Amino acid sequence: MHAHDPYQALLHCVARFPDQEGLVFPETSQRLTFAQWLHDVDALASALRHAGVRPGETVAIWAENRIEWLVAQVAIAAIGAVLVPVNTHLREDDVRHVLTHARVTAILLSERFRANEYRSIIESIRPQLEHLRVVVSFDEPVSCSPGTLSYRALLGEHSGTPVDAWKWNVRDAASIQYTSGTTGRPKGAVLCFDGMLRNARGTIERLGVVAGDRWTSIIPLFHCAGCIMNSLAALLAGATYVGISAFDAGRMLQLIENERCTVLTGVPTSYLAMLNYPGRAEYELGSLRTGTCGGADCDPALLERCASEFPIPGLVQVYGQTEASTLIALDDAASPQRLRTAGLPLNGMEVRVTDVHTRTPLSIGDVGQLEVRGPMVMLGYHEDPVETARTIDSDGWMQTGDLGCVRHDGRVELVGGRLRDVIIRGGENVYPVEVENLLREHPDIREIAVFAVPDHYYGEVVAAAIESDALLTPADLKQFCRGRIAGFKHPARVFSVSEWPMTSSGKILKRQLQVAVKEGQLKELT
Repeated sequence: MHAHDPYQALLHCVARFPDQEGLVFPETSQRLTFAQWLHDVDALASALRHAGVRPGETVAIWAENRIEWLVAQVAIAAIGAVLVPVNTHLREDDVRHVLTHARVTAILLSERFRANEYRSIIESIRPQLEHLRVVVSFDEPVSCSPGTLSYRALLGEHSGTPVDAWKWNVRDAASIQYTSGTTGRPKGAVLCFDGMLRNARGTIERLGVVAGDRWTSIIPLFHCAGCIMNSLAALLAGATYVGISAFDAGRMLQLIENERCTVLTGVPTSYLAMLNYPGRAEYELGSLRTGTCGGADCDPALLERCASEFPIPGLVQVYGQTEASTLIALDDAASPQRLRTAGLPLNGMEVRVTDVHTRTPLSIGDVGQLEVRGPMVMLGYHEDPVETARTIDSDGWMQTGDLGCVRHDGRVELVGGRLRDVIIRGGENVYPVEVENLLREHPDIREIAVFAVPDHYYGEVVAAAIESDALLTPADLKQFCRGRIAGFKHPARVFSVSEWPMTSSGKILKRQLQVAVKEGQLKELT
């Protein structure tokens, strides 16, 4: 029988294998069996109810990846509250926006992470948060303010308290997931358990994940891929989730070896960092069987190297979006097409390609905007009917903003990157991902990002930011591209980058690179 929410899924795991590890966080020496996980969930759920959190109210989590995050995620579902994951990189203004916009009534948080003092920020803006009634610290505060509760104390006080779990209508709002906000204020995609759990089930079916697998990931839990594709999928499969607070290539390789992980999910930048890690050959990674790499900048050549050199034989390219409850398409882990395409749409997900200007459906193989329809598409943007109507039409088709095609075999191929990133040079469209994938083959280029910069004659020209120890020039890159892609696609301007601006999910922020070029902050190579 399918579980309809995370709490039901945890009950199923406890009934089948109570003493198997459900959650493992080696950094903090924390391990919970499924039975222990349920014990903590029940205690926290009871504590939140006792504190006055009611079904339908919103509860935020603001913390790095840690074992308490996943206890809280299930506890919030158990009491019928709506989960609001908060990006760990946000500062005061954006956090105020998210908590106010979502009308958050309770927040569970770490004291701090890296340079971000979470509890201090919340205390400073709390008078402006009219709906916030409950603050719970995952850490033991040195001087707990009167309005802050201790997670450990709450678990102790409510230990053994049974929970009358909320009976979900699976199409009700269950989570508000705020997008990264690279083009303005973050928008809140409202997701339901029907969509989220269909997505998680589809993922484990394609990857062949089973009970006893050990799933690890570099992806933050506040990201949809972290708290849906990773944690919910592992829970539905009865697999052990092996966590790490934040990505570090060496620590990740050590964790895979020590914990005998079998499933690994990440993004191109993390795979590249692990692949190029100087001591990688010293680690025993033979336990890895399958995994995913997502993002419109997935380079098939990079994936092929990872599959053979890690090794991770069942690695697949995936395609997804927060507004689609995470994944839209991925292939079977044994498919010969799994690295060169984003695979087949998940069961129940329809994908079509439309003209970017008119939204007229295009033919098989034509490149245009990818649109999707199905039960995994978000319910809408929270309290934003105008943006919802602009994104999802009356027939249920949602514009993704991504460029690609659907092949004759039904597989989705990402061939253009983001629609907003297309470079229009004198009327010719240049898709940055095509140029990036080619130039990644250059032996002296470690990482690259291609984007538009203004030009008085062409309107826009192709620019490339590169990370390299060699003194490469635009002429060097043009020579490498010559005969392989059209001349109008060759980078006209080249900039040197030593530290990349990144989203929390490991994607390069091209908008910030464009601003840096405009303000003369990047060294131009000539």
